Amino acid sequence: MRPRAIKVAAPAWARRALDIVESKLARSVTVQHVIVGESPVPPAEAAETHMLWRYHLPADRVADAIDQLPDLRWIHSDYVGIEDLPIAQIRRRGILLSNGAGIASRPMAEWVVLAILAAAKQLPRFVRQSDTATWDIGGPLAELSGAVVLVLGLGAVGAATAQLLEPFAMDVRACVRRPRPAGDPLPRGVNRLVVGDAWRDHLADANYVVCALPLTDDTSRMLDADAFAAMRSDCCLVNVARGGLVDEAALIAALDAGRLAGAVLDAFDREPLPSDDPLWRRPDVLVLPHVTWSTAHTTDDFKARFAAQVERWVAGEEPADLVDLDAGY
Repeated sequence: MRPRAIKVAAPAWARRALDIVESKLARSVTVQHVIVGESPVPPAEAAETHMLWRYHLPADRVADAIDQLPDLRWIHSDYVGIEDLPIAQIRRRGILLSNGAGIASRPMAEWVVLAILAAAKQLPRFVRQSDTATWDIGGPLAELSGAVVLVLGLGAVGAATAQLLEPFAMDVRACVRRPRPAGDPLPRGVNRLVVGDAWRDHLADANYVVCALPLTDDTSRMLDADAFAAMRSDCCLVNVARGGLVDEAALIAALDAGRLAGAVLDAFDREPLPSDDPLWRRPDVLVLPHVTWSTAHTTDDFKARFAAQVERWVAGEEPADLVDLDAGY
């Protein structure tokens, strides 16, 4: 029996990755690479191309590819965030969209734990002192036991963060959009669920506020001047999600006024962060280059995830991790 051939639209640089995907599929399936993102796709190649693998393709080129693939039925993006994609165009065409939900939750949660420890123990200050041969004990350092962590979002990253913080005996409060069914146990490591906008009422208690939310119309700039005004002066903000969750001007004003102690930031409105941005070179801010997702096996995980998705598709099943286009995640 001849192997079944399937067409996968993907950028040119996905060639080797598609070879690996094909090797993970059943031998009865072969992959024909339809290159998108460069020159227009010839109509003969575009015909019956049902799936598009983003694989680092810029969002504007994704939009172009959608226009060039009249039979497109499904797009898979390796990233969790989908706010840069042409959602209206995808919705209009009735195309399914799946994402990389949870794929980097463990390394991102590890970074959250590191950020909290670094803030509590003033690690950045000691690094700077070590670089300048400065011996300065400074004031007392904080302990984690009993400290309040307000985790905004209880998706894969938020849940993994709560689990990793459990041994530190912290008071972890996780924010969710809707109440859970009565009688459902709290997720591991979570001491309290905070529903809807009630998270603002907990800012005054939090020693650490962790952003682990998708960026949507509802969450854009949710950490605004009012939120920072409600925080403790010794609070540290940790953002491993999206820069658009934070009003950066309001954050800088709050830091300048001493209304919070500091921030560890891995996401920004503009990336790369311009060298003249006021968030650089501050002793109370640690800037990370959007790296908390990274491990030695992340790109291999992307390929394995897409191969598993293609297997479902070939078997006549819907892809896993479908995005709710109305909710934005």
